[in-house]
Amino acid sequence: MSKPIQELSALMPAYNEEEVLDSSISEAVIALDALCEEWELVIVDDGSTDATPEILEGWSDRDSRVRVLTQPENSGYSRALIDGFSACRYEVIFYTDADAQFDLEHIADLYPELAEAEMVAGYRLGRQDRPIRHLTSAVYNWLQSRMLGLRVKDVNCAFKLFRRTFFDQVQLSSEGFLIDAELFARAQSAGLSWRQVGVPHRPRLSGSTTVSVSTVFETLRELRALKRSLDGPAVASPDTEREGPLSSQ
Repeated sequence: MSKPIQELSALMPAYNEEEVLDSSISEAVIALDALCEEWELVIVDDGSTDATPEILEGWSDRDSRVRVLTQPENSGYSRALIDGFSACRYEVIFYTDADAQFDLEHIADLYPELAEAEMVAGYRLGRQDRPIRHLTSAVYNWLQSRMLGLRVKDVNCAFKLFRRTFFDQVQLSSEGFLIDAELFARAQSAGLSWRQVGVPHRPRLSGSTTVSVSTVFETLRELRALKRSLDGPAVASPDTEREGPLSSQ
């Protein structure tokens, strides 16, 4: 049976993920082998201070398809992703986090939608996070909707698929945790289309999140800066389940 995806770059940012990283990479390799004829797994170590660098070195030594980019110091989630996107080599690019809260086999659910969109964004089904994460996520979604005119089910869901050409048409500059909102906002400003597809979500088995309520205030500052940087006013999109504001019919 042929594999549905010819080639794909999968990107994972990682910061102090020693407790879950080995199993996360192992599961990713199995899923990518099943889905793709050719693939690479690009992992950006964002200045980890635990055993993350050693785990990544072991994987890259064993499998040349696992590529490691190392930030000399912690530069933040957005910078890790921006640098990682630039390093990806294949025509289809995917990203998720290294905390194993998604099964990469669900890339297959997003991939067919890429035929008529530049970005396919997952949204979490049966979200398995602590109440504080639900609260901060609700605040993020509300702020981003109000300030940028984005009507998106789950802005910060770390399960997104792109055509490589998406990154030829947008210039990302976010700091902190604003990268997901910027992806949608830049796509909207450039007239690029997207789809939204539900993806099962799993509990975080170990480690801890780096997001807290205090980041909401920093995000508000970043949202203001992003809004100022966009060319022209944002246009609200229709609230549909699987289509972005300018999606092809």
